[in-house]
Amino acid sequence: MVPEHLINPYAHTPESEFPHAPRVQQNWTEHYTFYGYDAQQGHGIHIHVGRLPADTRIWRAVIQVYLPGEELLVTKVHGRDGDARGPGAGGFKADCIAPLRMWTMDFDGALFTTTRPTVMRAILADGPAEPVRFHMALEAAGPIFGRNEDLLEGRTSSTFHSEQVCRMSGYLKYRGRYLRLAGMGVRDHSSGPRDYGPVIADIWFHGLFPDGTVVQTQVVRFERAQYKTAYIFRSDGSPLEMAELLEHPRVNDAATPPASMASDPLLDPERQFRIVMRTQRGIETIEAELLHAGVITYFAPVEEFLGTAVGRADGIQMCESPVRLRWNGQTGTGLRERVARTHTLYVKP
Repeated sequence: MVPEHLINPYAHTPESEFPHAPRVQQNWTEHYTFYGYDAQQGHGIHIHVGRLPADTRIWRAVIQVYLPGEELLVTKVHGRDGDARGPGAGGFKADCIAPLRMWTMDFDGALFTTTRPTVMRAILADGPAEPVRFHMALEAAGPIFGRNEDLLEGRTSSTFHSEQVCRMSGYLKYRGRYLRLAGMGVRDHSSGPRDYGPVIADIWFHGLFPDGTVVQTQVVRFERAQYKTAYIFRSDGSPLEMAELLEHPRVNDAATPPASMASDPLLDPERQFRIVMRTQRGIETIEAELLHAGVITYFAPVEEFLGTAVGRADGIQMCESPVRLRWNGQTGTGLRERVARTHTLYVKP
């Protein structure tokens, strides 16, 4: 358990964990991300849920369940099912159980079967549904992180952001199987005006190791700004430590040529990559390998579609990939997000 005096270094209020009061601002919205992956069983869950700016009482949840191999179970649902404890849409509901420490996510409904190669080639068409239920709990493995004085392009001073690496537990029920899940998780919460238009690319990386060490790195590029950060939390009684990020996977810039990056990150040369940081202990290197990937295409200002709009000039692909990690003799689990404009992508035959 993260000690009380270490869990909240940026003094977020407990109330900030819960859904925020909507503001009358253009494109104001609020988003949560919840992710968990059981590396031993090869199953995981990713949920991106946000308010619709046109009616902030409506939540949109994009749900992707990672199955072994290349298969995914996915859906996008809308609904007025949120409340004071968390967002909700259709058969999905999230609840803050203990601010700064624990959230739960529950789903009881239907998902569509598809594959990773399919969603990397096009926007997903409708398909046959099958019943799926899951419960996922995310419990703090590291501190809450979010320096809200850092203003990103396209956001205003009202922008809020927090994230946390977690331990995941729960269950997944599908096709007559009932699996108990345990592994690594991440959650993220933001609110404020949002516009995907200025976003060029990012690499966002989180990791958790058996000894409790937590790592985060991030590089985000906008049309007129760049945001870069890294931290490590060693779970040894020392506080969260900011680090210098020295090496990371490719992050596109405004000059990246069209059709120069594989749309499927598992077919990209950087399926295996390194994260290198300078910390108080010196140069530390994490070896990483992507295991799977789910995908959403963003359209400005805040629309989301399952799949990839390859070749379109107005889309932004976001791939969320479970990752196997090796560092200091340990094997850990992580999440790597890769964002790239869709016109920079190509589909391998």
